[in-house]
Amino acid sequence: MKKVQIASSSFQDNAKIRNALLENFSQPTTLLSGGLLFLVALCAIFAPLIAPTNPYNLAVVSIMDSRLAPGEEMFDGTVAWLGTDGAGRDILSAILFGLRTSLLVAVCSALIALIIGLLVGLIAAFFGGRTDTFLMRIVDIQLSFPAILVALVLLAVLGKGIDKVIIALVIVQWAIYARTVRATAIVERRKEYIEAATCLRLSNFRIIWKHLLPNSISPLIVLATLQTAHSISIEATLSFLGVGVPITEPSLGSLISNGFDYILSGAYWITLFPGIMLLATVAAINIFGDRLRVLLNPRLSK
Repeated sequence: MKKVQIASSSFQDNAKIRNALLENFSQPTTLLSGGLLFLVALCAIFAPLIAPTNPYNLAVVSIMDSRLAPGEEMFDGTVAWLGTDGAGRDILSAILFGLRTSLLVAVCSALIALIIGLLVGLIAAFFGGRTDTFLMRIVDIQLSFPAILVALVLLAVLGKGIDKVIIALVIVQWAIYARTVRATAIVERRKEYIEAATCLRLSNFRIIWKHLLPNSISPLIVLATLQTAHSISIEATLSFLGVGVPITEPSLGSLISNGFDYILSGAYWITLFPGIMLLATVAAINIFGDRLRVLLNPRLSK
C-alpha cells in the first residue's frame, strides 16, 4: 500500500513539473526569446561556415567596397545585404564573427566567475565565523566599485586581448555569485539534513559537495544566465571604448565603434545593424533568464 502511495505521489510531482514547464515555456515571450537565443548561438558557432565572406581576411577585403549601402554588390559580386563598413568589410559577416567573440567572452567569464563565487560562498556559509566575515568583507570591497570602472583599470594594466577581457570580467563578477550562493547556503546550512550529516561525522568536503551544493545551485543558474547578458554588455562597452579586444578580433562593440564616425555622413548601417544584434541578444538572454527564474521559484508565478 505504501509503495502505491509513493508511486502515486511521484507521478503527481512529475505531472506538476511537466505542467510548470509547459506553462512557462509555452508563452510567446519565452518561445520568442528562446528561439532567438538558439538562433544566435547557432550563428555564433557556425559563423565561419554561414558568413558570406571572412571580413578579417585581408586577401578578400577590398577598399573599393567601402561604405556600400545595404543590398549593393561588392567588387567580387557578393551582395552586401547589410552593407559594408569604412574598410570594405561585409557588415553581415562581421556581425556573425563579432557575435562569436562576444558570446565566447561572456560565457567563459560567466562560468569561471560562477565557479569561483560558488566556492567562496559555500566556504563562507558552511564554516561561518571569522572565515565568513573575512570572505564577505572582500566581497563587499569588490562590490563597492563600479564593474565598468574596475574592468577599465584592469585592462589598462593587462592590455588588450580576449583572454585579458575574460580575466577582467571574472574579477568584476565573482563577488556577485559569492554573495548569492552564501545567502542560499546559509539557509540550507541550518536545516536538519546538514545537522544529521554533521552528527554522522561526514567530512566537511562531502557535506559541502554532496548535500550543501546541490541545494544551493538553483539561484546560480538564473544568475549565470543574467550575468552572461551583463558580460556581453560590458565587453561591448569596453570594445567600443577601444580597450577591449584588439582591432584584429571581431566584436559587436568594436563594430559599433567603427561606424560611429560615419553616422552623420549617412552611413548609418555600419553602427545600426551591430547595435540591433547586440540589443536583441541581450534582451533575449534577459527574458529567457527571467522566465527561468519564475520556473525555478514557483511562488513568483502565483
